[in-house]
Amino acid sequence: MLGLALLAGGFKSEQAQWLLLSFLLANIAGLVSAFGFDELDAKMFAIAFAACSTAALFPHKLLPFVIALVCVGAFLIGDASVPEPGRLRDRLFTMSGSLVGANVGLLYLLGGSLWIRERFKKPWVGIAFRVASAWLGAVSSLMLALGLSGTNLPT
Repeated sequence: MLGLALLAGGFKSEQAQWLLLSFLLANIAGLVSAFGFDELDAKMFAIAFAACSTAALFPHKLLPFVIALVCVGAFLIGDASVPEPGRLRDRLFTMSGSLVGANVGLLYLLGGSLWIRERFKKPWVGIAFRVASAWLGAVSSLMLALGLSGTNLPT
């Protein structure tokens, strides 16, 4: 989610509202459909890598691609938030908490990013966000590689 927030935070607030709306709708779709994808971690690390790479290489550009990345990421977050089978009331309570938590979390991260960008107009602020995106993308790609390698590392 941090990668998606860094990606969305590169846009102006007028454009970021569309990213928040697409996140909400895709998150709901992920919760409702509940495909239960296998290897969900690998898919989430791949989306995080794509989001961070796009945020680092193309800040505040490629809006349709960014909307697609946010939608896929939100859908996977929603799918990962579906609890195990149990009482319907408990499942609905858990899913509604996940929905609110994910959307409020993205709102806070995005709002903080926009606040920093609007408060500090220095060129180094954009560079700092690009460096943070690149580092997070590198960590995501490393975790993706470790997850796909199939080796059992000692813990």
